[in-house]
Amino acid sequence: MFVAEYGSGRKVVLGIHGWGGDHQTFAPLQRWIPYDWTIIAPDLPGYGRSPLPMPLEIEKVAKSLALLIEAQRGKVVIVGSCSGALLGLETALLVPNHIQRIVALDLFAYMPWYFRFFVTEPVGSIAYRLTFASRIGRAIVNAALQSRRTQQSNLMESFSDKDHAVTRAYLKALSLLPGPQRYATLNIPVTLVWGERTFAAVRRSVAIWRQYLRNAKACCIGGAGHLLLDEAPEKVAPLIFGE
Repeated sequence: MFVAEYGSGRKVVLGIHGWGGDHQTFAPLQRWIPYDWTIIAPDLPGYGRSPLPMPLEIEKVAKSLALLIEAQRGKVVIVGSCSGALLGLETALLVPNHIQRIVALDLFAYMPWYFRFFVTEPVGSIAYRLTFASRIGRAIVNAALQSRRTQQSNLMESFSDKDHAVTRAYLKALSLLPGPQRYATLNIPVTLVWGERTFAAVRRSVAIWRQYLRNAKACCIGGAGHLLLDEAPEKVAPLIFGE
């Protein structure tokens, strides 16, 4: 995997981007990285500069992330954006002793119908192309979701330069994960962070996650929507570096 680095400190954050993202998801944090920290941010397989192994399997992605964690000198902090946090939990099952804590940003506990629709055949592939692979479709959806974001963010922009076969394959793979009960054995501290203006499904998910994650706490970022790192990096940074 291609891995970008932000900062030059000895303490390490592994930043895992979400669906349709890449390593640049974590670029907005650069101004707030303390001198003794580094963020390592990979392009997940198939995104950005990282090749895609076929077939795409979440287990293989998690193993790649686990190898990256094991290559670090000490325990790492995982920060996952949306589904990136889910991949962080998957990775934590493999290497729990190498992880200090997890910061989960706007994490769904289940796949809402409006995402699951896009992996339902035969209509899902057509609907996906009209929504995510179309410039006009992306513009319409971003406008329709203005209440779930701030004016400076764009919920659909990251899809403009992606391989849509890859993004839809990830959505299919994520839809097959069993749910929060899978992570009930983890005793790693998890901070659940969500935006005040985010999707209702994310807000409902916080209580669900707290039922299963035995060492979880929650924090709402006022005024922010779904893209917390774009909209409120200065508020998220203390939750990552300040504990």
